[in-house]
Amino acid sequence: MQIREYWAVLVKRWWVIALTVVAAAASAYVVSKLIPPTYRAQTVYLVVANRPDNGLNIVLRSTMNSYRELVLQPDALEAVSQQLQLDVSGERLLRDVYIQPRPDDQKILIEADHRMLATAQQIAGAVGVRLEQEVTRLNANVEGTDRINVTRIQQPRLVRVQPNTRINVLAGAFLGLVIGILLAFILEYLDDTLKNSSDVERFVGLTTLGAIPVGESK
Repeated sequence: MQIREYWAVLVKRWWVIALTVVAAAASAYVVSKLIPPTYRAQTVYLVVANRPDNGLNIVLRSTMNSYRELVLQPDALEAVSQQLQLDVSGERLLRDVYIQPRPDDQKILIEADHRMLATAQQIAGAVGVRLEQEVTRLNANVEGTDRINVTRIQQPRLVRVQPNTRINVLAGAFLGLVIGILLAFILEYLDDTLKNSSDVERFVGLTTLGAIPVGESK
């Protein structure tokens, strides 16, 4: 098939493509509305050394991951759950809490997911407080000039809501477009009737020399 023939199929079966796009987008919208929303809250901590020293800064970068491991473990999250009266175990809370050290920026991002925005913010804030406590405990055994401190620079705030209905609808529409185009060509392939001279030429492989017009019978 030549390009113009492909285009002719798309023009001929446009209604199939349009119907598939609408159906897929509508399905994505309905599914997105049926799924209960999950809110993600984020708080950010700055990690700084007490004195400007290259060696201490190297230690700081390597220590940030250990801070994450101290907080992101069941016992620590169990204490957070009890403090907030969440009635969930520390093991379960592990699924909803994320700690991302960013050594290049000297930042630690703490994120928490929950079905209620206020609770997500409370969890993120409580985990941040737990981080501060762990760093303070470690600093108790270190000289003042060699200490590494964490300072909250962003209060817990909303950063994402799942599912994202708009993105889901756009993704559904795009998927519907792809499926609609494939379906249009499948229907064209299954349709073996001869409707015009072009179909005859393609079927027999010969050029049409003339055609007998259809007239009304008296």
